[in-house]
Amino acid sequence: MRKIIFIFTLLTILLLPSGFTLKRLDFRKGMYKNVCKDLQGNVLVYFIFVDTKETTKWTEFDIQSTLDSMTVAINWLHKHAKKSNIQLNIKIDYYIGEEYTTISKNLPLGTVLRSSTEPNFHKGLQTINKWADHIARIAGTSFYLVEKDGIPEIKKPRNKERLIAFLRDENNVESVALLFMVNNYFKTDISLPVNIMSSDDVEFTIVSYKYPSEIAHNILHLFGAADLHQTSYRRHEKKIKFAEQEFPNEIMHDPFAKKISEMEISEFTKYLIGWIDTIDEKYHPLFLDKIIKL
Repeated sequence: MRKIIFIFTLLTILLLPSGFTLKRLDFRKGMYKNVCKDLQGNVLVYFIFVDTKETTKWTEFDIQSTLDSMTVAINWLHKHAKKSNIQLNIKIDYYIGEEYTTISKNLPLGTVLRSSTEPNFHKGLQTINKWADHIARIAGTSFYLVEKDGIPEIKKPRNKERLIAFLRDENNVESVALLFMVNNYFKTDISLPVNIMSSDDVEFTIVSYKYPSEIAHNILHLFGAADLHQTSYRRHEKKIKFAEQEFPNEIMHDPFAKKISEMEISEFTKYLIGWIDTIDEKYHPLFLDKIIKL
């Protein structure tokens, strides 16, 4: 069931601008795009725990174990950046209310998969973005704003774009990776990066599982990394097999329940996230793939 679900993971049409020609996809169009341009320098990973009607309710234990997984994922990214001689300093911050209270906001159609595909990909994108804006607005009300002559310097964030702008200034970072954490640990659903191929709205990702590999996989998506396993983006079977042969331990294969300590960042992914400037020509075919024409 998990494998079938992942055929739809990333629902990639969702991530494209509305005017995109649905014939062939070039993953290089996601490079240096939007807020998360390349995975270097000072980066803030900011995440929000969200309770929904159809997901498992976040408990204090679940939240703490997710924080532990986040630390493992970030340490893994630091380790691989250092191996590649990349200067990377990832900070972690998150929204949580008093006594581990979360933000409650039901997904438009119950699950990430249904919400992003029904009635179609384009409308799914619109509803998912509205859902995320609502959550960002709630999180924004918790921020303390410095006042000058009794007037706040800036207004409290009202959507995810302003939330990211505030977090960027507050933490003095260039990039803010925004993650919405939903607790699907005992359920079957997908994780979903949104707006990573477009500059029409800021990118973010909905993460369904708290495995360190799943978290790192989705953070890399925000900085341009592309899936190498079967999804709506990656449908060319020969290219999928080629990627498996060339990069058997690559993080951008299906990361579900895999040990992050056994995973690597391939030359292909390093190129897409801005860690190297050139790539062997034999990997160029992986930049392109066919997608479903709607």
